[in-house]
Amino acid sequence: METKNNLIDFYDACTDMQNAKIILADAKIGKILRIILESADLFATVGECLINFNYEIEKQKAQIKNDGKPLYLKLPQEQKKLVALVFNLLSEFDTHTLDLHSFIREYFTSGDSFDMSYGFLNFVHKVIFPFRDALCAILSGDDEINLISTEQKVEKEEVQKTVDEDSDDENECVEEDLLGNFYSQVNRVLKQIKDTINADPKVKPDRRDEINITIDGMVQSMDIGNLKIMNALVISLYYLLAGIKSVRFYRDELQEVLSDFYAKLQN
Repeated sequence: METKNNLIDFYDACTDMQNAKIILADAKIGKILRIILESADLFATVGECLINFNYEIEKQKAQIKNDGKPLYLKLPQEQKKLVALVFNLLSEFDTHTLDLHSFIREYFTSGDSFDMSYGFLNFVHKVIFPFRDALCAILSGDDEINLISTEQKVEKEEVQKTVDEDSDDENECVEEDLLGNFYSQVNRVLKQIKDTINADPKVKPDRRDEINITIDGMVQSMDIGNLKIMNALVISLYYLLAGIKSVRFYRDELQEVLSDFYAKLQN
């Protein structure tokens, strides 16, 4: 049941992108990534897709150009590669490593026209929707997903809103305690990952440096209490750690800590 609810939330967040204006795209993309991060099933499925996936090579393959000029984006036909590629693209948009507006203008506007509204809708239908369908199909094992009705969902949200309003003061104290414990656990696991990576001779220097930089960024984001930055960085870290056997246990432990925290936060 939990997996189905997570799929519904993810499916709806992706579908809702078509109703958004491009100025709100960052928030919508952040919501999609947050849903993935907060769901153990979705997070694990994306993690499996990232194993042995070379993002830079696959991104170059997808970016069809003519004489160096961008023409269009061609997503991989294999579902796992498609999920891994789009997930990394969304992560880059979310952290502003890659500029969404420039990307849409280059690959999703028509000819000499720079109609960004058209380009954004084109991007949603050609990137977000295939990503949505591929991830849902991999996790559910079905070609289609039975979604609960909008009325049921609205009713559920209204009930939850009422409950939340009645317990705001209590939740504030609980969340503060949860957050402190969460940061402590994450810092502990990150230190173990960093120590193991730095002692592992099989890890290439460039990759080791990327991992250390990402971990340092996560620690700094927790120091300033910015969960959004930390969430984006943990996704990058999970990708960087994929395939490194020496930290497999710690990577799984980090996922458990994250999943447990968000599960408690929602209760």
